[in-house]
Amino acid sequence: MLQQVLEGTEASSIVVIEDCVDHDGRPVFHCFCSQLAKRCESVHLFHLENPAGVFLEGANISKVHIHDGFSDPLQWEEQNRDPSADKIDLVSAPDFLGHLKRTPVKTSLVAVVIDSLTPFLQNYPGYVICRALQRLLRARLESDGIEVSQVVAGFHGDLHDDSTAAALRHMATTWVQLQEGAESPTQGGTGFHGNCEVLHRRKSGKVIRQAEVYHISPQWSLTSRVQKTPVRPVAQVEQEAQVDPTANLTFNLRLTDTEKEARSRVVLPYMHHHRKKAPNKPAANPGGQIFYQPDDVDDFDEEDPDDDLDF
Repeated sequence: MLQQVLEGTEASSIVVIEDCVDHDGRPVFHCFCSQLAKRCESVHLFHLENPAGVFLEGANISKVHIHDGFSDPLQWEEQNRDPSADKIDLVSAPDFLGHLKRTPVKTSLVAVVIDSLTPFLQNYPGYVICRALQRLLRARLESDGIEVSQVVAGFHGDLHDDSTAAALRHMATTWVQLQEGAESPTQGGTGFHGNCEVLHRRKSGKVIRQAEVYHISPQWSLTSRVQKTPVRPVAQVEQEAQVDPTANLTFNLRLTDTEKEARSRVVLPYMHHHRKKAPNKPAANPGGQIFYQPDDVDDFDEEDPDDDLDF
């Protein structure tokens, strides 16, 4: 899924990449800058924590517009500033769309890459950052002449609380969490590789979550595949010995075979199917019968059988 989002075959408007101190996300950002320069008319790079050259190796520099928030983040060298350079003030509230409007060369289809939102999140709450990102996507509706096709932003997950991460995760259409562990990015003759977890929301409403393994070649080409879970042998479940509840009792709850046979021969009052009619006995009339046998002391009066009249 990470490779499809990078190449544009899977549509995603806001991509947030969460890294940590054990898993650097700069190689992944480098791949996004290179791919977006091929797919879009222009790429606006907001670099706040790293020099711009970290992300521009192998990319089409003619399409990249640099917005510098790294060299002078607090505007201390304002007098010596180059008028042609677009400097970002990290003390003020973020206004990414305003920097896009001030670009001399404007194109219709652009992409925005922000290497890290952490410098702004350290000074402003999360909803301010989310509102600034949403303004980029609404630029076309505001008749600004700019259509932002994709926004890629970084985020240091180990420097912020869970509420900030939840707000960015809710806003993003693709959330890439770089996993820390033994397979963190390592650079060698074969490039970088690492593990990540991707949460992608399609326009249809379907949500895809999967763990992936990615590899970045020395030419900054990223490939990813779904991480296969290791097959573990099924452990044999030991059958626990059933506890006998009748053991160690002072009385006997079990029946012998003779007692069981005698119990089976007992005719219960409601078991009418055990009653067999004699072959020479006429069938009884349907209906109930009452049999009464008077005691010796009974004074039976035929005129007052219920003994409820007092004359």
